[in-house]
Amino acid sequence: MQELRQALRVQGRVIYALILREALSKYGKSKIGYLWALVEPITQVLLLVLIFSALGRQSPVGGDLAVFFATGIVPWLLYNSLASRLSGAYGANQALMAYPHVTPFDVLMGRALLESITMIVVFALIVFVLQLMGKALSIHDLFNVMAALLTLALFAIGVGMINATIRVYWDSWDKLFSAANRPLYFLSGIFFTASSLPPQAREFLQWNPIFQCVEWVRAGFFTTYEGAYIRFDYAISCALVAFTLGMIGVNQTKHKARNL
Repeated sequence: MQELRQALRVQGRVIYALILREALSKYGKSKIGYLWALVEPITQVLLLVLIFSALGRQSPVGGDLAVFFATGIVPWLLYNSLASRLSGAYGANQALMAYPHVTPFDVLMGRALLESITMIVVFALIVFVLQLMGKALSIHDLFNVMAALLTLALFAIGVGMINATIRVYWDSWDKLFSAANRPLYFLSGIFFTASSLPPQAREFLQWNPIFQCVEWVRAGFFTTYEGAYIRFDYAISCALVAFTLGMIGVNQTKHKARNL
């Protein structure tokens, strides 16, 4: 038992050091660099608000369009950043994996935790600013919002680990995945809700776990949001299956990943 605690303590320190390294690599040493994490979601929200306002469209759930789009774009960016960036984690940390205490799993978790924490903090900051501006009300059910984001993060980490596993054998995989992943931006509920869709389209999109999690976030955020079409068991099952497959892939390729 003492050996297990010691091993977990060492692994925790390794992952923490990797998080710091990833943060410095991505955002630089200046604190201002972290502000860039806000640029992409805010830019996308403002762009969509301008387009939909020009078209005379209103939020499907009432309230301000900026709030509606923020609750769709930030979950999407959480998924996309995790699924895409974990793919390149091995290559960026190849030299570190020469050390016996640094495992491929540690490398992936360091990047995954940084991306997850960053996007959740960004979401909180955007909501806080919108509340100060009088555009957003207090969150209706914070537990469900966090549960949805964590479920989506678990699913995305699983997809990212699967991508990292495939890339061990096929270095160009990330380009193919990026191309295949791009249409999901338009199919994951950023611009619409399940209740606003025709039955046939809704039936099709309900198989998309990202769409389910976006619906889940909005059901927790808005008091006026109908969550009748959310399949909680399906979203959670997809997250667990993806994460399990990702873990199996990482375990099976851990020796090869060290020697890319």
